Amino acid sequence: MKPRAEDPSKLSLGYFFPSGKTNFLYSDEAARRAPAMTKANLVELGRAAERVGFDSLFIADNWSGHQRAAEEFGHQSPAYHAPLLAMALLATTEHIGVISTFHTTHHKPAHVARMGATLDAFSEGRWGWNVVTGFSADEAALFGEGFVEHDQRYVMAAEFVEIVLRLWTEQEPIDVDGDYYRVTGRIKAPRPAQQPHPLLVSAGASPAGAEFAASFCDQLVTLANTEELVRQVDSRLAALTEKTQRVVGTCPFSMAIVRDRDGEAEAEYARLLESLNVEATKEIAADVLGSIESSRSMYAKMGEDEATRAFGGAGSVLQLIGTPEQVAEKIISLKRNTATTNLLVNFPLWSPQELASFAPVLEHLREAGIWSPPEDRKWSW
Repeated sequence: MKPRAEDPSKLSLGYFFPSGKTNFLYSDEAARRAPAMTKANLVELGRAAERVGFDSLFIADNWSGHQRAAEEFGHQSPAYHAPLLAMALLATTEHIGVISTFHTTHHKPAHVARMGATLDAFSEGRWGWNVVTGFSADEAALFGEGFVEHDQRYVMAAEFVEIVLRLWTEQEPIDVDGDYYRVTGRIKAPRPAQQPHPLLVSAGASPAGAEFAASFCDQLVTLANTEELVRQVDSRLAALTEKTQRVVGTCPFSMAIVRDRDGEAEAEYARLLESLNVEATKEIAADVLGSIESSRSMYAKMGEDEATRAFGGAGSVLQLIGTPEQVAEKIISLKRNTATTNLLVNFPLWSPQELASFAPVLEHLREAGIWSPPEDRKWSW
């Protein structure tokens, strides 16, 4: 068994693993310069993240979308099914954690309980679950299901997770006749290695999503592009966890370009912005915002150029652009001025070499006393 010891004074760093050739920054140049999404390249990328010192890999996922232009240019595409990719990465690394997405609305609790237990036991306690309800009518249609309203999906997810936790932890057969799920029996061994259970995270920004995270999750992943916005998430989450009496860390998304000399990273970012793919950004915005109509409304309100740069130019996440010292200063400030316990870092020009550019940042964080190598913490989250 592997306990999950946590020290809130320390910062964990997760690498937002590519779920497509580009994420957050839908630049055609970035897509051209990214490696092919092959077994060899993705496995080496996971190993590189482990060598650099990242605590975990985070694999986002969805099932469907309006992404013809995005697929053509490689934006958020191709995207391998997260739990299957997770097993490949766990099998080819030794210490780094892997957090993979499982949808609740389109699975049964026993599916996730069995697959999650397998991933965690096989990896000796290195697996985490990104709990996602799904938000797309297109996804529901793939499964021959009707679209479930937003808040109801979280009510369903709460019952779903409660059953999964019981299947993981109770040795005797369970008998559940819930509002949405009927489960009788027990799953066969193995059971998860982590105690009390594998790491659970979610990214629900709505009141229903935040309440779900406060009740069931260990981390709330959030889109916030300034410290002030992160603090606002902290405050909302603290009010909810005061009621649930649970500890839930804030986990912002970020995008990193690190270069040795002043101005080089900023110049690189400016070049990438010149080739933003407007049509791909519109498609992905429609998926994230829930419909083509919502996307059109955003574009009508902001204007095409502003909306594309805001949504497709990584404008919704923290930007870690600069020298190692400058990037480290931003992260140190974030840790000292917010309740951030984990930071998800995405590299628009991902490659083992690009990940290696982040190693000097980690040394500055170590000197500041807010981060330590995972091996010193026995590879805990």
